[in-house]
Amino acid sequence: MKHLYLSVILTFIFFTAPDQQLTPPIQNHSSVEYEGASQNWAISSDDQGIIYAANNQGLLSYDGQRWELFPLKNGAVIRSVLPHQGRIYTGSYQEFGYWKRNEKGEMNYTSLMSLLKDPLESEEFWEILAFKNAIYFRSFGAIYKYENEKIEVVKNVGVNKMTVYKDRLLIAVSKKGLFYLEQDGTLEPIENQEMLNGKRVLDLEVDGNEILIGTRDQLFIYKNGKCNTYPHTELNIQLAEHEFNHILKVGDKQLLLATVRNGVLHHEMETGKTSTYNRENGLQNNTVLGMTSVNGKLWLALDDGIDELHLNSSIRFYTDHTGELGAVYDLARYHQKLYAASNTGVYQIQDHTVDLVKGAQGHSWNLEILDNQLYSNHNSGTFRIKDGQMVPIDSRTGSFQILKSAIKNKYLIGNYTGISIYEPSEDSLVNLERVRFPVKKLLFEDPHTLWAEHANEGIYRIGLNQEYSEATFVTRIGAEEEVGHRPKIFSINKQIAILKNQKWYRYNKFKDRLERFPELEEFENHELLLEDENGYWFSNKNDNSLLFTNFRNTRLKIGFEELDHRTVIDNEKIVKAADSLYYLTLKDGFAQIDLQEMISFRKNEQIAAPIVKGLIGKEERYDLSTVPTIPFENGRKLTILAGLPGANGQLHYQLKGDENLEGTINNGSIIFQNLSQGGYQLRLFALSPQGISSAVTTLDFVVEAPWYLSLPMKFVYIILLLGITGIIYLMNKRKLQKHREFLEQKLEKEHQERIERLERKRLEDEIMLKRKELANTTMMAAKKNEVLMDIQGELNKDKDKFSNQYRLKHIMTKINKAIKSKDEWQVFETNFKEVHEDFSKDLLERFPNLTGKDIKLCSYLKMNLTSKEIAPLMGKSVRGVEVHRYRLRKKLKLDSEENLSNYFIKNF
Repeated sequence: MKHLYLSVILTFIFFTAPDQQLTPPIQNHSSVEYEGASQNWAISSDDQGIIYAANNQGLLSYDGQRWELFPLKNGAVIRSVLPHQGRIYTGSYQEFGYWKRNEKGEMNYTSLMSLLKDPLESEEFWEILAFKNAIYFRSFGAIYKYENEKIEVVKNVGVNKMTVYKDRLLIAVSKKGLFYLEQDGTLEPIENQEMLNGKRVLDLEVDGNEILIGTRDQLFIYKNGKCNTYPHTELNIQLAEHEFNHILKVGDKQLLLATVRNGVLHHEMETGKTSTYNRENGLQNNTVLGMTSVNGKLWLALDDGIDELHLNSSIRFYTDHTGELGAVYDLARYHQKLYAASNTGVYQIQDHTVDLVKGAQGHSWNLEILDNQLYSNHNSGTFRIKDGQMVPIDSRTGSFQILKSAIKNKYLIGNYTGISIYEPSEDSLVNLERVRFPVKKLLFEDPHTLWAEHANEGIYRIGLNQEYSEATFVTRIGAEEEVGHRPKIFSINKQIAILKNQKWYRYNKFKDRLERFPELEEFENHELLLEDENGYWFSNKNDNSLLFTNFRNTRLKIGFEELDHRTVIDNEKIVKAADSLYYLTLKDGFAQIDLQEMISFRKNEQIAAPIVKGLIGKEERYDLSTVPTIPFENGRKLTILAGLPGANGQLHYQLKGDENLEGTINNGSIIFQNLSQGGYQLRLFALSPQGISSAVTTLDFVVEAPWYLSLPMKFVYIILLLGITGIIYLMNKRKLQKHREFLEQKLEKEHQERIERLERKRLEDEIMLKRKELANTTMMAAKKNEVLMDIQGELNKDKDKFSNQYRLKHIMTKINKAIKSKDEWQVFETNFKEVHEDFSKDLLERFPNLTGKDIKLCSYLKMNLTSKEIAPLMGKSVRGVEVHRYRLRKKLKLDSEENLSNYFIKNF
């Protein structure tokens, strides 16, 4: 069924490109990419779609994401490869065996040489075949069978090829023809093969009861028990010229023939037409040493590199490898010839040749067929293409577009300086005087209203008179809203639409203004390329992809990578070639897209299930047969190797667990760093341009807790926590006790201080009271003495009047005793010492020469008494007190300006 599908696809190529060969997408894998030797001898694939190639440096493996090289220990060149039932059998010089991945995803090699009874003699194994329960290894001198862990020589004979035909092993014996090889080693020739006598058979392809037989220079077909030369002579001529090597049949009527000197010949058996895929149209090398078909892709083992042809692609490419054509801006089929407008000129493409139209050098923007005439808008002017040359219409300035008007035989030309009205019948050219700016694109709103797109900025609405001879108005639309990108005009479903700042607007004629285009809101950042009866083509400015939609049930995305990253960005153009065929301009040619074929293919497209090939920690690789448990240290850098065999989309991942991550996988590996502990699930899925594949591959793994969070350590932490809790409890208890003691001491201290304050207050009050009492008693004594001294003075005045002088004298003596009574001083001194306890002591320590009277005077001065107040207390006159103060000042060595009372108050 797969071959039948390929046959339909390949037939499509020949009938849609009659004038030029269109090739499928070709992806080159160079030796630099796969990091192996240039030369590859054979190529095959396993059940998953993983590609294996026999390389000069070892076994190459490609899983759709990354290449791996597995060299043999002896460094031998691997000549043959066969994936079978989980093993990859390889043959090389003096060596054959098999490779197999272990539970960790590592590829290990097992040699079968130890099973041989006799040593080999300079043999090299060029082919491996699985037949029934055995594996057959072929050298040029013998065939070996590996079965039930035993190796035996089936036949020592020169063999060029072996295959299975009618459930029997069929071999091509060197220059002797084809033979059945029996289990006992006997050979039975097939009948009627006389044509093969003396020819070396290089390859066989069995298709039911037919055998295609390829020799170095000719192809034969064995059918109905007879061998005949393949009926198409031209093909045999090409095989003889280019040297046949391998054959592969796809479908019922398609042959792929590998050659030594001219790549792959693609032959259509019914029509006899042959196309060539070689270095000129994309292969890395013309010597094809092996080929295999996998999921609609043809894989080629080349003398230099490995190439991948996407045979089931609905996109075909025409590529000019000379560089002469340059970037293509437009295409047109005119009189059964294909014309291309490019940045280097206008070319005619026909019969594998690219010919420059005479006089067409220079940048050409546009091709247009109007009234059965082909026009070119060129950097040098506007031209009509006639009889293989450019006929100038207007060479004054370059132009972008030519548009047919509603008036018969009148065209509008948008050029570098404005708009011209061209009448081909009169060969006249008139400029619209009011339009003086470069016009990139023109559209009609109605027969007399024109929209013009400025080449650099702005959109204009232009009115035309009945004869198109002049512009009735020129109005710039939405100028105040223009920011950033140059606005562009389109006609969508007969409405004027404008893409401005990557948003869609439409013109409301009744309100004479722009308004948002709700039907196109989801197509922001998309530029319209083409509208036809099938639907709408857009280019996505975010990722340079193409999008087709009919706004009903069809939505098709073509990724930038599917177009080989070759579109002319910002100048993409889709040209309709037939009902379902479209041309897309490219920077070095063009592509042909079969829309219906692509829609049909996408609906039935099956994306392969991703595979996990390895889980590698910081120090080791893990077993994938169980749920891997990864030590925390190794999880600091975790690498997961993943593949997508037969990839038709991008490989994506989602990591779910303590950390949720997602992204795209490039080069087949994902690196997670510093994952936290816990369980994780990795989901792998393919994402095609149409959506997510239903095939999802999951990988569960666990990142262990770090050693300091392990179970034993948690037990230790619990013990430590309990110990620390106990210590903290005891410390807090002790601290609480100390705090309690501190509070008690503080309270006691505060109580004591309070008592002391009260006591001090009481003492101060008592002292104050004593001071008052001292002052009162002193003043009373002074008053008393003053009164007595006044009485004594009065008596002295009238003493002569007293008759009894003795009695007077007695009174006077009593008064003197009362004034100079020591009892009063003693009372004063006692009270004074209670208030000023150490005054006399401190005074005598500093001034020991002071007398008792001096001490008495100092005491009175300490109480801040005046001389007048002191005089009665000391029984002196005021003058006597002043004289005493003068003498005291000298003893104290004080200045005359210093106040004695202040001195004693401050210092004692």
